Amino acid sequence: MSQLAYNRADVVTSLYEYARKLQTELGCPAEKTRVTPNGIDTERLQGLSGKSEEEKNVIHIGAVLRVTPIKDVKTMIQAFAFAKKEVPAIKLWIMGPCDEDEEYAGECFDLVESLQVSDIVFTGRVDIREYLGRMDFTILTSISEGQPLTILESFAAKKPVIATDVGNCRELIYGGDDDFGSAGILTHIMNLEEIATAMAELAENPELRIKMGENGYQRVMAKYRIQDMERVYQEIYDEFEGQKRGEL
Repeated sequence: MSQLAYNRADVVTSLYEYARKLQTELGCPAEKTRVTPNGIDTERLQGLSGKSEEEKNVIHIGAVLRVTPIKDVKTMIQAFAFAKKEVPAIKLWIMGPCDEDEEYAGECFDLVESLQVSDIVFTGRVDIREYLGRMDFTILTSISEGQPLTILESFAAKKPVIATDVGNCRELIYGGDDDFGSAGILTHIMNLEEIATAMAELAENPELRIKMGENGYQRVMAKYRIQDMERVYQEIYDEFEGQKRGEL
């Protein structure tokens, strides 16, 4: 199926450079490939409300995701339980729908209960603008990703991110061809110790959170705005239009 698409397509796009290289290794002619990064509406995430007075003594960790196996919420819960033993003043907000895989969601609820860990909140589907400004950092423990919008949204809100080393997460957090600096911490997939340690490290270092959050903000503003995405696609459409006119 992929080879058929590669042969017939005029242009083959990918979200990031490594994915483009994988496409060429699978047989796509390099001259057809083009990187078209995701872009978000950064203005939508400006001026978010921060913590209330009663929340300021707690470190809030946000996870914006679907409660499904591919997001590996169970590892996140277990890692949080370990981190909370070291840093009691942390709270995990799992923000996203729980009805896409109700059996898995039920297993996650049961895991929280069996671990007897407090301060884990499943909000269900929400408007992240009502929550993201109150978070100190966000986390994503997926076993597979592309170029996660939730990381870009966290950066736009100046929040650092803990993420597993999947998809384009490494480049988003550490930068590919820029020198903005680290915008969070990368961990291995399903590594409880690494993820728990990363949670504790960011929870205990407010100066580091601020620096990483600023680095992420600079990165998303420079490379991942919706205007940038629209420009890249407009260039593709303009190129096709020019070719069509040349055929007339």
